[in-house]
Amino acid sequence: MPALIANIAMSWRAARRPEGRKIVRTTIGATILALGMVTAAWAGDGAAQPRAAVNPNVIACQKVTAAEMATFVGAPALIKETSANLCSWKGGKANAYASVMFFAGESHGVPAGAERAYFDQMIEGEKAKGKPGELVAVPGIGDSAWGLKLGQNETAYYAVYAFKGKDNITITTNGVGYDGTVAIARLAASRM
Repeated sequence: MPALIANIAMSWRAARRPEGRKIVRTTIGATILALGMVTAAWAGDGAAQPRAAVNPNVIACQKVTAAEMATFVGAPALIKETSANLCSWKGGKANAYASVMFFAGESHGVPAGAERAYFDQMIEGEKAKGKPGELVAVPGIGDSAWGLKLGQNETAYYAVYAFKGKDNITITTNGVGYDGTVAIARLAASRM
């Protein structure tokens, strides 16, 4: 920016001489162009990208209502992000969020009838990643459900993976607690 100001000052001095007027017009034009580019760069640097519109009609958003979600993340519970199979919620409770991910059996390219085997394989993979006892069976949710219950959990992150029929659902949370995450999974699985 100081170089641009110095460039403009030199242009004004040169404008006093007849031979300098052509140079002045070119210099001022280039300076204005550069200033425009710098301003655009400053405006874009650190500026938030426009948010994609959320779609409350995504199937994952229909698994838990806003009123139900407010019990866990605080009121008002608002949908913050959606995609083809994701619905993320944020509410009035500080540092609390919940995401519902719904995967129809056919969405993974899994052959019909092999959906449960695929889910079980995914659970075994998750068990292998963690310590023994971190992934625990959660009774009463769908055909099979497993909860990620970390021993040391400074981030208050929890997850529940549930399978029902041929579909599976994953609930992830922060600041909601393990029991709250299980309760969200129970609600979501009841609508599968």
